[in-house]
Amino acid sequence: MAGWWVIGPLCVGALVLAFCWKLTLTSDYTWIDDPDIVHMDVPRLQFQRAAWHNHEFPLWDPHLWCGQPFLGEIVGAAFPLNWPFFRYPRGSAGLFSLDALNWYFVILHLVGALAAFWLCRELELGLAASVLGGFVYSFGGFVGVTLWPEVLSSLIIAPLIFLFLVRALRGRREWSSAAFSGMFLGIAWLSGHHEIPIYLSLAAAGVWIYGMAWRRREWRRVAALAILSMAVAVLASGFQTLPGYEYARLAIRWVGTDHPVGWDEGIPYRIHTEYSMSPSFLISLLVPWSTVHAEIYTGLVALTLAILAVVSLWHDRWVRLFACIAMTGLLLALGSWDPIHGLLYAVLPLFGKARTPVRLLAVFQLGVAVLAAAGLQSLQRSASPIAVRNTSRALFAWGGGVFALGAAVTLLRVPKLPEFVYLTGLTGVLFGCVLAAQNRQAISSRFLTVAVLVLVFIELGNGSARLFYDRAPGERNTFMPDLTRYHDISDFLRRQAGPARVYVMDVTDTFNLGDWEGIDSLTGYGAGVTSNIMTLDWASVRGQNLLGVGYSLSKSGNPRPDQTLVFHGSSGVNVFKNNDAFPRAWIVHRIESAPVKQVPSRLNDPAFDARHAAVMAGPAPALDSCDSAEDARIVRRTANTVAVDARLACRGMLILSDTWYPGWSARVDGRSVPIYEVDSALRGVVAEAGNHHIDFRYRPASAILGGLMSAAGILAACTIALWERRRAL
Repeated sequence: MAGWWVIGPLCVGALVLAFCWKLTLTSDYTWIDDPDIVHMDVPRLQFQRAAWHNHEFPLWDPHLWCGQPFLGEIVGAAFPLNWPFFRYPRGSAGLFSLDALNWYFVILHLVGALAAFWLCRELELGLAASVLGGFVYSFGGFVGVTLWPEVLSSLIIAPLIFLFLVRALRGRREWSSAAFSGMFLGIAWLSGHHEIPIYLSLAAAGVWIYGMAWRRREWRRVAALAILSMAVAVLASGFQTLPGYEYARLAIRWVGTDHPVGWDEGIPYRIHTEYSMSPSFLISLLVPWSTVHAEIYTGLVALTLAILAVVSLWHDRWVRLFACIAMTGLLLALGSWDPIHGLLYAVLPLFGKARTPVRLLAVFQLGVAVLAAAGLQSLQRSASPIAVRNTSRALFAWGGGVFALGAAVTLLRVPKLPEFVYLTGLTGVLFGCVLAAQNRQAISSRFLTVAVLVLVFIELGNGSARLFYDRAPGERNTFMPDLTRYHDISDFLRRQAGPARVYVMDVTDTFNLGDWEGIDSLTGYGAGVTSNIMTLDWASVRGQNLLGVGYSLSKSGNPRPDQTLVFHGSSGVNVFKNNDAFPRAWIVHRIESAPVKQVPSRLNDPAFDARHAAVMAGPAPALDSCDSAEDARIVRRTANTVAVDARLACRGMLILSDTWYPGWSARVDGRSVPIYEVDSALRGVVAEAGNHHIDFRYRPASAILGGLMSAAGILAACTIALWERRRAL
């Protein structure tokens, strides 16, 4: 159809905007009222936005755990589609508005729906069928109920990986198609979470193997295409994978075990078992029993269409392929219930790093979306009358069975069925009527298409759209007040000589106040922390004094005798000043050397005066002793830089109570100097007597090299496409 590239996307866009009407047409709803999103993801987005508005790329997060490599934490900073959003005009107090966050969520889903639409078109499915496929992918199953932006970002890219992979296997500009498939796989790795990209990489590898078997006479050529694709993927992913790998080796990660694990420690399989999909959840393919089980919810209509495609179009190579993709994703999502999953865990080290088998439902959802589109096209053109008639009867039986069960439950006076079960029964009856009418040629193809879209719209509206929460929760538990209740406390802390660092004691241990308000917080909510900070006894009074924790937040009275109440927030939270806390930067003239494992114990020794001495593992630089007055203070601090003015009476070491990490460099009065890892985890630089200006700057080689790799991967794909196009002229 001429102009499908305009009409189709417009239809997809209209469907997405209509489905998300609570977010796009009103200001009464939000998608973020979830503990992880409010406490972790929205503050992360706010921190990135603040950095971008300060004309910085957020490589380092200074607000949590004395500073952490933000890019290395794989939190979405490297994902290019996020960058325009961070330039969105600021709202009140410089914070994201809920309307802006709503549109961000809608646009992500729109991109995913369009990507799936184009995949269906590449498979030569009709315009209406492709619109359905895009809609089912974006709002059905795991994709539809995923709230985490760093996970959702890789999902919206997934269809493009397979679009170009299919194009390469079909011989359509195969070299550039293979390169673009790898490029989008690499971009999926930039999304900010490793699990979905791991699964997508394995799925893509499986399709390439399928291609070699299909084109066995040309298997060497297909293998070359696969190697090119994977090489481009490795390059394009570099901006995230290199910093992520560096961080993984220098950090510990919480994975659900009793203690965090390091890079060299495997995730126990019992954790995979815990996050496996139980076989009993399979009923949720048809009925969204809860938002948890709705990760698999596909809906009766879409699932029926997918089955029809398999039955009627099994002769089609691509139907067989996507049926295998869907079934593989579904079976592996069972995790410990499927021995094959355990085998992959045992033989593929990277597979074991993905601890949530249920997320393999994303692969299932991609296959089902394509099959549902193929099923609709089959109904429009060539479906077997016998198959359609039998399907119609099965749907009538399903609907009748649901209402019969409901009547029995009512008569027996036992707890009634949830309302959405009855809705599924009604959908079965209505879709059965549509199929019966189609089989008798009593309705047009256009009416069939509209009816299918309406029924799918209604079904998924009772699945993923249930995650759009009313901003006025009533009796429902809500997490939204956390975003505003500490604002007066943050304003108070910002007025102090700073930057101030706080410890949240008995208020909340999850909300990332630091990232949301731009206030340094000792702890934070995330998957990992650098190992060196965790070697310190950061929870103790002595440890917090060393780390410059000048304030504590608590609802109780004075929790420590060395604290003074300085502010009472409107939320009932008190701000206490820690009178014995070290300044954020100070000077010492004595350094002790100790073995690495003994440094923390030496710092904990009450006889050790950490205010006037430091401990290092290995040889220490020579310092001079003097008793004259000295001073050091932070004069400027951004995401990736710290500037300190210091006055030293003689040669000494300035210690900054921020995390030591590779990639930081220092200059004293413009002269490059080394940064020492002192007191187990902090940064120290040596300076001579006199007044000095010391600049710390974070420019990690992993990010620079990774960024160059990603640029090279994208440029390589575009260059190959241009070369192949010119060759074809």
